[in-house]
Formats: sequence, C-alpha cells, structure tokens
Amino acid sequence: MALQYGKSLAEAGIQIISGMARGIDGAGQRGALNSSWAKESGVTYAVLGCGVDVCYPRENIGLYMDIQEKGGIVSEFSPGTQPYAWNFPRRNRIISALADWILIMEAKERSGSLITADLALEQGKDVYALPGPVNSVLSQGCHRLIRQGAGILITPEELMDEWNINPVEIGQKGNKSEKMLESPEFMVYSCLDLFPKGTNQLMKETGLSVTELMERLITLELNGYVKEVSRNYYIRLQ
Repeated sequence: MALQYGKSLAEAGIQIISGMARGIDGAGQRGALNSSWAKESGVTYAVLGCGVDVCYPRENIGLYMDIQEKGGIVSEFSPGTQPYAWNFPRRNRIISALADWILIMEAKERSGSLITADLALEQGKDVYALPGPVNSVLSQGCHRLIRQGAGILITPEELMDEWNINPVEIGQKGNKSEKMLESPEFMVYSCLDLFPKGTNQLMKETGLSVTELMERLITLELNGYVKEVSRNYYIRLQ
C-alpha cells in the first residue's frame, strides 16, 4: 500500500520525504521513483540518521543510489557518522520540518513515527493516519493519532481532494514553466530545488558573473519561479 501511495502522490507532483528505512519508508519512496515524475529531479528526499555517505540499512543501497539521482540525501550528521540508535528520533524533526503534512501508515503504540507526528504538530503541520485492523499491533499508533484528532485517509485521492491538488494541472504547469524560461534563466532555474542554494554555488554551477546571475534570479523571482529564503540563498518554487 505504501508503494501505491508513494506513486500516486508523486504522480500528482507531491514530493515524498521520508527516512529510507525498511518497510513503509522505503516502499513509499520506491513508489515515488516508479512514478512518471521520476524522470524529473526532486521526486523524493531521504533524511538519514547517519552521514550522507553511509547507506542504512545496507540492503537499501539500490534505493539510496536512485534517491541520490532523482532527489536528494539529507543529514545533519557529519560524513562517516554511523547509524546510532539515538540519531533517528533526533532526525525526525527534520523530516517533519521539510514536509507540508505528515502521513502515518503504520505505527506501533511506541513508534518513532509517532515522534515525527508529535513534532509535526508542534511545527503547525497537518497529520494524517491510515486506519487498520483493530487487532493489529501495527495500527495501534495510527488509531491513537486518529483518536487525538489526526485526519483519516483511506486513499491518496482523498488527500489530493482535501488539498485541491489536480495532477493534470500540476503537470501542465511544470511543462509550461520550463517552456516559458529562456535559456539563461532556465540554466539558473534548473540548478535549484527544494533546498536553499547560495549565489556563490550558483555562480560555480552556471558560469555566470554575479551581475548576470542576480539579473536572472530577479527575473525568476518576479515571475514566481524561485524565492530568496535568506540573504543570497534561493529555492525553486515550481
């Protein structure tokens, strides 16, 4: 089911942010990578409880490589940091902070997923849970969240309806955006994604001078394609 959710949401242009763990996490991200949007960068991001150069769990090495190519690997830990147990609850606040909303598909009564849900609520994010069999240990956490007021989801389409997301419109908008951009602007635009990037790095990647780069960035920002999130750091909006 996580595979189906990941693919359906990605088809609607929604990025999947998760922890690349065994089970639900990895399945949701594999679903995103199986979507038609997987040919675009930024389809899914993995937030690790270890260094970005450490694949954990090891059996997810194929998924790790695919996410690197089609999205990104994120970690607050230094390269080489091993996947110590205490790192994972700590990294969950980054998952919830990057996401617009959180979906819990399976959770035991004491689950790291519930930590993510609590952090999301503290950050003012919406939390949804998938109900399961009443006698299933893996649904106990979801049922607790629902009792506490979490949104109930049965299908990905319900979420799209609630957020007024039209997959066709999103696809058309993305194609239109790229066609509208002339070559110099598109070169800058294509270097940006979900995570802020500084002008120094953009100059290195594009070969533009600071004056040329700022002209392109101003044009892109005025047209709603990029946003300056802090001084000289930009993200891609469309």
